[in-house]
Amino acid sequence: MDQLKILIIEDELIIAEDIRRQLLEIGYDVIGLASSYSEALKIIETKIPDLAIVDIVIKGPKSGIDLGRHLHDELNIPFIYLSSHSDKNTIEQAKDSHPDAYLLKPFRPESLFASIEIAICNASLNEKPQDKKQDKEVKIESLVVKDCLFIKKGHLFYKIKVSEILFVKGEGNYLEIYLQNGKKHLIRSTINNFIQNLSKYAFFQCHKSYIINLECIDIVSYSFVKIKEYEIPLSKSKKEELLMAMKTFS
Repeated sequence: MDQLKILIIEDELIIAEDIRRQLLEIGYDVIGLASSYSEALKIIETKIPDLAIVDIVIKGPKSGIDLGRHLHDELNIPFIYLSSHSDKNTIEQAKDSHPDAYLLKPFRPESLFASIEIAICNASLNEKPQDKKQDKEVKIESLVVKDCLFIKKGHLFYKIKVSEILFVKGEGNYLEIYLQNGKKHLIRSTINNFIQNLSKYAFFQCHKSYIINLECIDIVSYSFVKIKEYEIPLSKSKKEELLMAMKTFS
């Protein structure tokens, strides 16, 4: 999965750099830092972010709320407000510009991560019908960050190390993820979407309904692959490709 591209608008450099550090550690891509409305728009002219993190109080004649309104009304870019204030007046002004989340300072890394994911989910839910993809792909049901897969259950994301996945079985728009510890998780997604998310890891689609972890294979037969006690079907047309993939990742 491509890294989420984030723009930070914060006029206190120390705070901006700390946010950048936290985002990079989580696994996001920070495309720039801006301290004012005009600086932010200059960056957006050359690099369009997937999300902006906007401090309500920034340098210059225009506030973070002015920027948020422009991001929402003109650019359709999701954004999160940062603020040290939670008073009614500030909240009411912020609400008028339709932020996708609101984060109070100071905050913990997990709160930052949760706010970002909530903002992206809110933005996807608020898409206009004409802007939605025709293929009805699932929205943010799983997220790969720093060799970990975060899977969505309800309103929470649970972390699984990619290396712990044995194989994935697809049934319609649902996937069962089988883990080395014997547990399995059910998520709403498709085989095609999921394999794209894991494209840089040692995973291979051996059958129309199965993705396997190449590092966990015990036996390769003419018609199946064995991983621990599981016999997973292997399409005839996939056998040579599987052997090549195993050699590549060995």
